[in-house]
Amino acid sequence: RGTSGIVIAAKPAEALRVMNQKIRDREIHKSYLCVTCGHVRPREGHIQNYILRHENEHRVSVHDHPVPGARTAVTQYRVINETPELSLVECDLITGRTHQLRAQFAHMGHPLLGDSKYGTNDMNRKYHRKSQALCSYKLRFDFTTDAGSLAYLNGRTFTVPRVEFMSLFDS
Repeated sequence: RGTSGIVIAAKPAEALRVMNQKIRDREIHKSYLCVTCGHVRPREGHIQNYILRHENEHRVSVHDHPVPGARTAVTQYRVINETPELSLVECDLITGRTHQLRAQFAHMGHPLLGDSKYGTNDMNRKYHRKSQALCSYKLRFDFTTDAGSLAYLNGRTFTVPRVEFMSLFDS
């Protein structure tokens, strides 16, 4: 629905099994780019809070302290560019929770541009955004255990060359 980015696929069953295990073992690292409303401060940091899923509403809530049923959510982020109203942020998920980036930045007071669920419709209208400014743009293979037929990927990084919403930051 409007978001683009890197997709991981494997055709032979054995390669898919190895890829899934590498993801579980955190030997594959995905980085994301997103645009937030406002200026994220500090410009670089670590977000850690607790995300509680609300299945019937198809959304999550973020809590600063543990609550029953909530799971820890951790994100590393770095602001890489700004306009007077927006921040371009690179994020690495340490955990991978449902709606993690969307909910965490909204909780900080900096919802993602184009996010109708957690964001601000005024900003979405102003920038003509109907989809979230969020993209999985970099994939790094960092195998520490045997990868079998996928060993040739070890140490490689794949990057989306141009993410559509980065044009908001062209001077």
